[in-house]
Amino acid sequence: MIGTDLNTTTSSPGLIPRVSAQHVAGLLKTGAELALIDVREEGVFARGHLLFAASIPLARLELRARRAIPRLDTPVILIADDPADTDLAASRLKRGGYTNVSALDGGNTAWTKAGYQLFSGVFVPSKAFGEVVEHANHTPRISATAANEAMRRGEARLYVDSRPLEEFRNLSLPNALDCPGAELVLRAPAAAGANPIVVNCAGRTRSIIGAQSLINAGIPNPVYALENGAMGWRLSGLELRHGVDELLPIPAAADIALARQRARSLAEKLGAQWIDDAKLQALLAQADRTTYCFDVRLPEDYAAGHLPGFFNAPGGQLVQATDVYAPVRNARMVLFDEFGVQAPMTAHWLRQMGWTVFIVETALDAGTLEKGTQAGPPLYPPDATQRLDVPELMALLRSNRGILIDCDDSRAFNKQHLRGARWITRSRIERIAELTGAVGPHTTIVFTSDDGVLAQYAAADAAALGLRAAWIAGGTRGGASAMGAVGLTSGPDFLCETDDAFYSPYQLPAGVEKAMQTYIDWETGLLDRLKNEPGLHFNVHVHAN
Repeated sequence: MIGTDLNTTTSSPGLIPRVSAQHVAGLLKTGAELALIDVREEGVFARGHLLFAASIPLARLELRARRAIPRLDTPVILIADDPADTDLAASRLKRGGYTNVSALDGGNTAWTKAGYQLFSGVFVPSKAFGEVVEHANHTPRISATAANEAMRRGEARLYVDSRPLEEFRNLSLPNALDCPGAELVLRAPAAAGANPIVVNCAGRTRSIIGAQSLINAGIPNPVYALENGAMGWRLSGLELRHGVDELLPIPAAADIALARQRARSLAEKLGAQWIDDAKLQALLAQADRTTYCFDVRLPEDYAAGHLPGFFNAPGGQLVQATDVYAPVRNARMVLFDEFGVQAPMTAHWLRQMGWTVFIVETALDAGTLEKGTQAGPPLYPPDATQRLDVPELMALLRSNRGILIDCDDSRAFNKQHLRGARWITRSRIERIAELTGAVGPHTTIVFTSDDGVLAQYAAADAAALGLRAAWIAGGTRGGASAMGAVGLTSGPDFLCETDDAFYSPYQLPAGVEKAMQTYIDWETGLLDRLKNEPGLHFNVHVHAN
């Protein structure tokens, strides 16, 4: 083992520096910028990790690192069970230009031996924050049984689901309309009139944060969080809907103006700062600080036109998953929205979570806007391998000279994949020959992923192992119509464990209700685990009723 003394920082020739658990805890307490990056598969990460570690698996490091860690000299500490994984991650980061990379000596085992905690699950800092908010504010709640009885009696209430529309389509309450978290203060009051408002999500966090957003903004209506969300609804024996697509509309100008006034007053009270474009450019010019720029509107609004350099992070999701959108601890955030409501409401929560937040005041100038989505640049281009069009792939498969491998998210593969594809996560590509049988010198391993980009890196990995490798132009999206698609497949189509991703209870094939109860118990148990956690800086605003 490298560096057996946990109080020292050590290194060996050819390997990156290894830092002790105590050193990491000390850095978290200083308030300096730091990126703790866990490079294990997301499903493995979810079994246990440092509270403020962000999951960027080795399989996707080239695609996610530059957006997640914008400043190349940011202190980055890598975490994995196997030192070989942190060495490989470091080599990729250094190839991409990062200059301050080390690893937690001994990984999670050393962290626990030093007396610190591991947390299971994903989005844990935000989930824990939601529990702290409910405890501090005694956020009003209503049980699924009571809400269902009110529905049955025909009582006039507005039921709003604070999740993104895609999640709402998957499952929703009867009578509920979709209104993602940062949109609530903008859209819900006009739709509710004088009636009570009930906010739900899948579990607890976005129900609590959504309901408390309305309360903090001074909405006069009675507001309730649905206790345990849609999971609590199902566990009460009640039916959920599927496939519904109903978003609360944007209200009239007078309602927007009132929402803007409420949101700004609240964000100012919590210490958010408004800046103009000149101040924004000054912040971005500070080379020794990380500044994230987020457009907190809904994805369709962002795609229609956004400020250059701003990434999309819908406000409710940004609060829900700060570790995903902003892995650099103690960085700064700049937020933008069109109406002056979503950004202040998001900022007021981020301030309570300990972030420095600015809100940029500028108009959407059609002449300078960017359109579409922004994925962020890769660390470096993939090494060149063979590119196949769909007809070439189909000919190869018909002649039994090719094996089609999907290396993207296993959850997406479960829903739909190309006909004849088998699945493996990129980090286990070396097992392809073992798991598919003998791969002859003339057999081509053809990789696909959603848009084809991840597949190019996987093909390069396979080529480095001596396999004949290629990738599909246009990826799975481009090949679906030509090749046909198959969904909900299991068994031999999976060449390794599906621990590349965290499966929510409602994404499981069986044991859903037991998993839901376990998940709710996990969320409610977070509050008691936060004491003395290094680097925790929650400062919750208690609303004066």
